[in-house]
Amino acid sequence: MITLSQKIKVAVSHLLRSQLELDIEDYGLKGIGELCNRILARYTEFPEPTTYASDDALYKTVAPLQFSLNRSGESFATFANSSEIPTATLCRYYFECYVNLPRGKRECFIFNENVDKLNKAIKDRVNVHLIYRGEPQCVAPCFFAFSPSQVRTYLVVCDGNSEAASDQRFHALRLCHIKGVAPDTKSQAFHCQSFDLSHQGDIYREHFDPFLCYGKSVTVRLTGKGVERYNRLTTNRPKVLGLLTGDAKTGDIDPVEKIEAPGDYVFECSEKLAKIYFPQFLGEAEILAPRELRLWFKDQLENAAKTYSGR
Repeated sequence: MITLSQKIKVAVSHLLRSQLELDIEDYGLKGIGELCNRILARYTEFPEPTTYASDDALYKTVAPLQFSLNRSGESFATFANSSEIPTATLCRYYFECYVNLPRGKRECFIFNENVDKLNKAIKDRVNVHLIYRGEPQCVAPCFFAFSPSQVRTYLVVCDGNSEAASDQRFHALRLCHIKGVAPDTKSQAFHCQSFDLSHQGDIYREHFDPFLCYGKSVTVRLTGKGVERYNRLTTNRPKVLGLLTGDAKTGDIDPVEKIEAPGDYVFECSEKLAKIYFPQFLGEAEILAPRELRLWFKDQLENAAKTYSGR
């Protein structure tokens, strides 16, 4: 018989334990007890087990999970007490169901309360107040999307800066960093206030990437070593559109599928992605356009040079 506040010990595989620990760290949870209780509180969302192996000896080389069941697990406790399957085995089954979800869906599972509020705001076409990475914001939620590998969940939003260009008003927020969601039920969603904004939102929905690069371009001059580095650094690598022939303003673009030689290349890339990806290249990549981005890199590299000068 299992009761609330009772400590439960669950034998698990190394893979299951490591995935749970990864989520605890990535999603900012307090510990294994919080995550286990969140999973068991919503056990009905997973298929009910029929037969399930309960040989704990298979996991004797891995430290067991230990946690106390809190009030959110009252329904699970009732279910477990009426089941013929041992409680620890039931827990392991539901933990495995959770871990078998793509990580992006696990993120939605953990932050389901915010997901429900944001989905309602999307449906009602209203703005929301929220805190993102510690900063208060008022935005219009447009849609949820997963990263290409489905390991992260993003909320695409439109801000209220009416002086900015339409494509600059959209941002992709990581779900796990969103806190304090409060819908403004008397407002009209920012992206629903004009056709251009609504259309831009539809474009990003159809061509989503976490940096909202579609329709944006950055022109970069790569050296020979820059070409090698581009072909080696695949994380967040922007898509090459073509080789620039002529100057950055009036030149034509010859489409290319891969980069093999030094030259001036045009990439499908937002300024946000460029600021993350191209600093790795130092002097092997020169930003040619847009001008504001080129000046940003110039300032960053000059400041870095000052740091090392005279030493």
